[in-house]
Amino acid sequence: MTELTVIVLAYNEVSSLKTTIERLNGTLSGQDVKIVISTSSLATGECIKMAKDLTAKFKNVSLYFQVKPFVASAVMEVAHQSKSKYIVYMSSDLETPPELVATMLDRIKQTGVDIVLASRWIQNSRFENYGKWKYLVSYLAQKLCKVFYPNGLTEFTYGFRLYKKEVLCEYRYFETKHPFFLESLLVQLKFGMKTCEIPVSWTARSEGKSLVNKITLLRYLVPIVRTKLLPKRFYRLQEP
Repeated sequence: MTELTVIVLAYNEVSSLKTTIERLNGTLSGQDVKIVISTSSLATGECIKMAKDLTAKFKNVSLYFQVKPFVASAVMEVAHQSKSKYIVYMSSDLETPPELVATMLDRIKQTGVDIVLASRWIQNSRFENYGKWKYLVSYLAQKLCKVFYPNGLTEFTYGFRLYKKEVLCEYRYFETKHPFFLESLLVQLKFGMKTCEIPVSWTARSEGKSLVNKITLLRYLVPIVRTKLLPKRFYRLQEP
Protein backbone atom coordinates (compact mmCIF):
# COMPACT_ATOMS: atom_id res chain seq x y z
CA MET A 1 0.00 0.00 0.00
CA THR A 2 1.30 3.44 -0.94
CA GLU A 3 0.60 6.47 1.19
CA LEU A 4 -0.94 8.70 -1.48
CA THR A 5 -2.44 8.41 -4.97
CA VAL A 6 -2.79 11.66 -6.90
CA ILE A 7 -5.41 11.48 -9.66
CA VAL A 8 -4.65 14.08 -12.33
CA LEU A 9 -7.55 14.63 -14.73
CA ALA A 10 -6.48 15.40 -18.30
CA TYR A 11 -8.44 15.93 -21.51
CA ASN A 12 -7.05 18.69 -23.71
CA GLU A 13 -4.05 19.93 -21.70
CA VAL A 14 -0.49 19.50 -22.97
CA SER A 15 2.11 21.91 -21.59
CA SER A 16 0.10 22.47 -18.39
CA LEU A 17 -0.14 18.68 -17.91
CA LYS A 18 3.63 18.46 -18.21
CA THR A 19 4.08 21.30 -15.72
CA THR A 20 1.58 19.74 -13.30
CA ILE A 21 3.37 16.39 -13.23
CA GLU A 22 6.82 17.95 -12.94
CA ARG A 23 5.74 20.21 -10.09
CA LEU A 24 4.01 17.36 -8.28
CA ASN A 25 7.17 15.28 -8.46
CA GLY A 26 9.25 18.22 -7.29
CA THR A 27 7.21 18.97 -4.19
CA LEU A 28 6.47 15.33 -3.31
CA SER A 29 10.00 14.08 -3.90
CA GLY A 30 11.00 11.34 -1.46
CA GLN A 31 7.42 10.59 -0.42
CA ASP A 32 5.49 7.37 -1.06
CA VAL A 33 3.28 8.71 -3.86
CA LYS A 34 1.77 7.37 -7.06
CA ILE A 35 0.50 9.78 -9.70
CA VAL A 36 -2.17 8.57 -12.13
CA ILE A 37 -3.04 10.61 -15.21
CA SER A 38 -6.69 9.76 -15.76
CA THR A 39 -7.90 10.50 -19.27
CA SER A 40 -10.27 9.33 -21.98
CA SER A 41 -9.93 7.81 -25.43
CA LEU A 42 -11.79 10.95 -26.56
CA ALA A 43 -9.03 13.23 -25.24
CA THR A 44 -6.94 15.14 -27.75
CA GLY A 45 -4.09 13.27 -29.38
CA GLU A 46 -1.59 15.84 -28.11
CA CYS A 47 -2.79 15.34 -24.53
CA ILE A 48 -2.54 11.55 -24.76
CA LYS A 49 0.93 11.74 -26.29
CA MET A 50 2.14 14.03 -23.49
CA ALA A 51 0.65 11.70 -20.89
CA LYS A 52 2.50 8.74 -22.41
CA ASP A 53 5.75 10.73 -22.53
CA LEU A 54 5.39 11.58 -18.85
CA THR A 55 4.77 7.96 -17.85
CA ALA A 56 7.95 7.02 -19.69
CA LYS A 57 9.90 9.77 -17.91
CA PHE A 58 8.67 9.29 -14.32
CA LYS A 59 8.55 5.86 -12.67
CA ASN A 60 5.78 6.87 -10.26
CA VAL A 61 3.45 8.16 -13.01
CA SER A 62 0.96 5.90 -14.78
CA LEU A 63 -1.76 6.44 -17.36
CA TYR A 64 -5.37 5.31 -17.03
CA PHE A 65 -8.09 5.40 -19.70
CA GLN A 66 -11.51 5.59 -18.09
CA VAL A 67 -14.09 2.96 -19.05
CA LYS A 68 -17.30 4.89 -18.42
CA PRO A 69 -17.75 8.49 -19.63
CA PHE A 70 -17.51 11.79 -17.75
CA VAL A 71 -15.44 13.13 -14.92
CA ALA A 72 -16.90 11.18 -11.98
CA SER A 73 -15.81 7.93 -13.62
CA ALA A 74 -12.38 9.38 -14.37
CA VAL A 75 -11.98 9.90 -10.62
CA MET A 76 -13.76 6.94 -9.10
CA GLU A 77 -12.46 4.21 -11.39
CA VAL A 78 -8.92 5.09 -10.38
CA ALA A 79 -9.87 5.64 -6.73
CA HIS A 80 -11.47 2.21 -6.37
CA GLN A 81 -8.44 0.51 -7.94
CA SER A 82 -5.85 2.37 -5.91
CA LYS A 83 -4.14 0.82 -2.91
CA SER A 84 -3.33 3.99 -1.01
CA LYS A 85 -4.18 5.41 2.37
CA TYR A 86 -5.03 8.82 0.89
CA ILE A 87 -6.35 10.06 -2.46
CA VAL A 88 -6.22 13.48 -4.08
CA TYR A 89 -8.09 14.43 -7.22
CA MET A 90 -7.11 17.51 -9.20
CA SER A 91 -6.99 18.91 -12.73
CA SER A 92 -4.05 19.24 -15.09
CA ASP A 93 -4.81 22.82 -16.17
CA LEU A 94 -2.92 24.46 -13.25
CA GLU A 95 -6.18 25.80 -11.77
CA THR A 96 -5.36 23.35 -8.96
CA PRO A 97 -1.81 24.31 -7.84
CA PRO A 98 0.34 21.14 -7.64
CA GLU A 99 2.43 22.43 -4.73
CA LEU A 100 -0.63 22.43 -2.48
CA VAL A 101 -0.82 18.62 -2.45
CA ALA A 102 2.17 18.36 -0.10
CA THR A 103 0.49 20.84 2.26
CA MET A 104 -2.74 18.84 2.14
CA LEU A 105 -0.88 15.65 3.01
CA ASP A 106 0.87 17.30 5.95
CA ARG A 107 -2.41 18.75 7.20
CA ILE A 108 -4.37 15.49 7.17
CA LYS A 109 -1.54 13.78 9.09
CA GLN A 110 -1.46 16.60 11.64
CA THR A 111 -5.21 16.87 12.20
CA GLY A 112 -6.53 13.37 11.55
CA VAL A 113 -9.50 14.75 9.63
CA ASP A 114 -11.19 12.77 6.87
CA ILE A 115 -10.94 15.40 4.11
CA VAL A 116 -8.67 18.38 3.47
CA LEU A 117 -10.23 20.97 1.18
CA ALA A 118 -8.55 23.71 -0.82
CA SER A 119 -10.68 26.83 -0.36
CA ARG A 120 -10.80 29.90 -2.60
CA TRP A 121 -12.92 31.83 -0.09
CA ILE A 122 -10.97 31.96 3.16
CA GLN A 123 -8.25 34.36 4.30
CA ASN A 124 -5.06 34.31 2.20
CA SER A 125 -6.85 32.82 -0.82
CA ARG A 126 -7.59 34.61 -4.08
CA PHE A 127 -9.10 34.41 -7.59
CA GLU A 128 -7.42 35.53 -10.79
CA ASN A 129 -9.37 35.84 -14.08
CA TYR A 130 -12.29 33.75 -12.83
CA GLY A 131 -14.95 35.63 -14.78
CA LYS A 132 -17.89 37.59 -13.36
CA TRP A 133 -20.57 35.01 -14.25
CA LYS A 134 -18.67 32.05 -12.80
CA TYR A 135 -17.72 34.07 -9.72
CA LEU A 136 -21.34 35.03 -9.06
CA VAL A 137 -22.67 31.50 -9.53
CA SER A 138 -19.90 30.03 -7.38
CA TYR A 139 -20.44 32.63 -4.66
CA LEU A 140 -24.18 31.93 -4.55
CA ALA A 141 -23.55 28.18 -4.53
CA GLN A 142 -21.29 28.47 -1.49
CA LYS A 143 -23.91 30.57 0.31
CA LEU A 144 -26.68 28.10 -0.54
CA CYS A 145 -24.57 25.16 0.64
CA LYS A 146 -23.98 26.94 3.94
CA VAL A 147 -27.74 27.20 4.45
CA PHE A 148 -28.25 23.48 3.85
CA TYR A 149 -24.97 22.38 5.48
CA PRO A 150 -24.11 24.88 8.26
CA ASN A 151 -20.74 23.51 9.35
CA GLY A 152 -18.33 26.43 9.02
CA LEU A 153 -16.90 25.46 5.61
CA THR A 154 -16.36 28.20 3.03
CA GLU A 155 -15.73 26.02 -0.06
CA PHE A 156 -18.00 23.29 -1.40
CA THR A 157 -17.57 23.16 -5.19
CA TYR A 158 -13.83 23.28 -5.94
CA GLY A 159 -12.59 19.97 -7.32
CA PHE A 160 -9.32 19.81 -5.37
CA ARG A 161 -9.37 17.72 -2.19
CA LEU A 162 -7.45 15.08 -0.29
CA TYR A 163 -9.44 12.19 1.21
CA LYS A 164 -8.83 9.16 3.31
CA LYS A 165 -9.46 6.53 0.66
CA GLU A 166 -12.37 4.83 2.40
CA VAL A 167 -14.08 8.19 2.90
CA LEU A 168 -14.20 8.75 -0.86
CA CYS A 169 -14.81 5.18 -1.99
CA GLU A 170 -17.43 3.80 0.36
CA TYR A 171 -20.33 5.86 -1.02
CA ARG A 172 -22.51 5.99 -4.13
CA TYR A 173 -22.64 9.14 -6.27
CA PHE A 174 -25.41 10.11 -8.67
CA GLU A 175 -23.64 12.93 -10.47
CA THR A 176 -21.49 11.96 -13.46
CA LYS A 177 -20.25 15.36 -14.66
CA HIS A 178 -18.64 18.29 -12.82
CA PRO A 179 -21.31 18.57 -10.08
CA PHE A 180 -19.73 15.34 -8.82
CA PHE A 181 -17.09 17.58 -7.22
CA LEU A 182 -19.83 19.09 -5.05
CA GLU A 183 -21.65 15.83 -4.40
CA SER A 184 -18.45 14.09 -3.30
CA LEU A 185 -18.27 16.51 -0.39
CA LEU A 186 -21.96 16.81 0.48
CA VAL A 187 -22.35 13.06 0.84
CA GLN A 188 -19.43 12.95 3.26
CA LEU A 189 -20.89 15.84 5.25
CA LYS A 190 -24.19 13.97 5.42
CA PHE A 191 -22.33 11.12 7.13
CA GLY A 192 -20.54 13.42 9.55
CA MET A 193 -17.02 13.29 8.16
CA LYS A 194 -14.46 15.68 9.63
CA THR A 195 -12.95 18.34 7.37
CA CYS A 196 -10.51 21.23 7.36
CA GLU A 197 -9.68 23.91 4.80
CA ILE A 198 -6.47 25.45 3.53
CA PRO A 199 -6.26 28.57 1.33
CA VAL A 200 -5.52 28.36 -2.38
CA SER A 201 -4.62 30.95 -5.02
CA TRP A 202 -6.78 30.12 -8.02
CA THR A 203 -5.56 31.21 -11.47
CA ALA A 204 -7.50 30.60 -14.68
CA ARG A 205 -6.12 28.11 -17.14
CA SER A 206 -4.04 29.46 -20.01
CA GLU A 207 -4.32 26.34 -22.16
CA GLY A 208 -7.15 24.16 -23.37
CA LYS A 209 -10.86 24.76 -23.00
CA SER A 210 -12.96 24.11 -19.92
CA LEU A 211 -15.79 21.61 -20.36
CA VAL A 212 -17.94 23.53 -17.86
CA ASN A 213 -20.69 25.73 -19.33
CA LYS A 214 -23.54 27.74 -17.81
CA ILE A 215 -25.92 24.78 -17.81
CA THR A 216 -23.34 22.70 -15.94
CA LEU A 217 -22.90 25.45 -13.37
CA LEU A 218 -26.64 25.62 -12.75
CA ARG A 219 -26.71 21.83 -12.48
CA TYR A 220 -24.71 22.18 -9.25
CA LEU A 221 -27.99 23.12 -7.56
CA VAL A 222 -29.34 19.57 -7.94
CA PRO A 223 -27.02 17.69 -5.53
CA ILE A 224 -27.39 20.43 -2.92
CA VAL A 225 -31.09 19.58 -2.54
CA ARG A 226 -30.98 15.88 -3.38
CA THR A 227 -28.20 15.01 -0.93
CA LYS A 228 -30.04 16.82 1.84
CA LEU A 229 -33.36 15.09 1.20
CA LEU A 230 -32.42 11.52 0.29
CA PRO A 231 -32.00 9.06 3.21
CA LYS A 232 -28.49 7.80 3.91
CA ARG A 233 -29.28 4.32 2.62
CA PHE A 234 -29.31 5.65 -0.95
CA TYR A 235 -25.65 6.59 -0.67
CA ARG A 236 -24.26 3.49 1.02
CA LEU A 237 -22.66 1.00 -1.30
CA GLN A 238 -23.91 -2.53 -0.87
CA GLU A 239 -21.51 -4.97 0.73
CA PRO A 240 -19.86 -7.23 -1.88
